[in-house]
Amino acid sequence: MSYKKFEYRPKYNDNTKIILQTNDNVFTPTATSDFLITAVASNIKKVDKLLDLGCGNGIVGISLSRLNKAKRIYCSDISSEAVKIANLNIKLNNCEGKAIESNIFSNWSGRKFDIIVDDISGISEEVAGLSEWFKNVPCDSGLDGTANIEKVLNEARNFLTENGKIFFPAISLSNINKIHEIALKNFQNVKRISHNEWFLPEDLSKNFAKLERLKKDGLIDYCKKFGKLICWTDIYSAN
Repeated sequence: MSYKKFEYRPKYNDNTKIILQTNDNVFTPTATSDFLITAVASNIKKVDKLLDLGCGNGIVGISLSRLNKAKRIYCSDISSEAVKIANLNIKLNNCEGKAIESNIFSNWSGRKFDIIVDDISGISEEVAGLSEWFKNVPCDSGLDGTANIEKVLNEARNFLTENGKIFFPAISLSNINKIHEIALKNFQNVKRISHNEWFLPEDLSKNFAKLERLKKDGLIDYCKKFGKLICWTDIYSAN
């Protein structure tokens, strides 16, 4: 499988140019990654150890390292191909850190981090199956999109330092109310730090009947504006 390179400039500081390698078997970063990078960079000072969960090609951890927000980055993904490419990108961008294969926290036993950033798939499996986002990559997030984030939030406290924080997205193509409730059960302080609205892509909008059923059942949410379907991504911090 051949690799292809692309350039990324974080909205937090678009003077920072990051070159990343990827291929078709690794999840292509979406706007959620950029929302996470911007929100985390805007809400932390430089930390020693940062964990990027569901790292894909490493875009979140590498960007935060290059933005001088993390001294050392640790990345993990369930995909061995993603881990291989993330390690290549860590070296390419002269970052200090490594990527390993791990199902959420399974291979991080005994480690603690100042910051955990969760970018694991978080939309309804039914919606994922209709989109181009998850072509050639799995999305085992459950009908309401909360299966992975629930595991992350239930376990995260065991992997945070005393004053550590976790940052995570809640996407309206999942049950965002349930995600908020899970966060409140596990953390004393849960704060929404950014709200980002975006147009639902046409390949999904054409499946309006199925989307309406999922919305009626409380599994996803969206609104209508300007003749378009509008979704949103909220970024939260918790400690």
